[in-house]
Amino acid sequence: WGAHYACEKIGSLVIPGGAQTTEARIMQIIEMGVTTVCSTPTYALHLWQKAKERGIDLAKESNVNKVILSGEPAGSIPAVKHQLEEAWGAKCGDTAGMTEIGTIMIFECSHQPGGTHIIEDHFIEEVLNPVNNEPAGYDELGERVVTSFGRGFIPLIRYRTKDMVMKVPASTCTCGRTWDLYSGGIRGRWDDMKLIRGTNVYPRAVEAIIREYAAIDEFQIYIWRKEEVQDEITIKLEIKPGHEAEWVVLQHKLAKDLANAHEGLRFNIERVEYGVLPHFELKAKRLADVRPVAQY
Repeated sequence: WGAHYACEKIGSLVIPGGAQTTEARIMQIIEMGVTTVCSTPTYALHLWQKAKERGIDLAKESNVNKVILSGEPAGSIPAVKHQLEEAWGAKCGDTAGMTEIGTIMIFECSHQPGGTHIIEDHFIEEVLNPVNNEPAGYDELGERVVTSFGRGFIPLIRYRTKDMVMKVPASTCTCGRTWDLYSGGIRGRWDDMKLIRGTNVYPRAVEAIIREYAAIDEFQIYIWRKEEVQDEITIKLEIKPGHEAEWVVLQHKLAKDLANAHEGLRFNIERVEYGVLPHFELKAKRLADVRPVAQY
């Protein structure tokens, strides 16, 4: 709703996409000459995949030149953005907002600096070390803490978001704005971190590696406990039709890449039939932790 009313404010014709099938939205985008699409990264990929199945090339047959992403950390993952820009033939930019403080707070400008500008004339954004609550400096990971003084409603003071960010100075971007940025946008959530055999695993970091493989369509992260003793992590994958021959090499290379990025932790890689895993239209939920909860 934030993007909807913001676009109306600047005089754009806004076409809501609710209460329609994916196929109907695709035809609406083409027939009405839509130039900008606002979506989660997952659904933008889903739209492209469904269009492709119908023989529609969105990059050639639509007028879309901008895709505004929000709702998931994947919007700032370079491999995801590259895939989307090729699929749509359009420039993609990441944004993030929170209902609690009045929608959009950060955005990626047209210079695409690899991060998102903070709207500093509406928000004070601090970054704190989540362990000792001390301020984190530039280029240090920390938790976003937001004060919303620029909105006429829902004022919040030092609201702890649990978002994982790394602030960098405004000079990082060449656009000329004086607002600092979060390098890599929202990198995940501190409460998303999973401890697997002594190694910290963040879903966004796993996705960033998986999305480097163009043959992978959808995935799920499955965390379980083997024989009530050892924690295991399994990545279940769907391979895009026509790429089945790549599976054996892909399986071994992906396991190696994930292990190298996680202190040697072993990832089990499994392939499932295409269409078995859920394909999301809203915010994707690709993590299932089925380990028993400790009882005290």
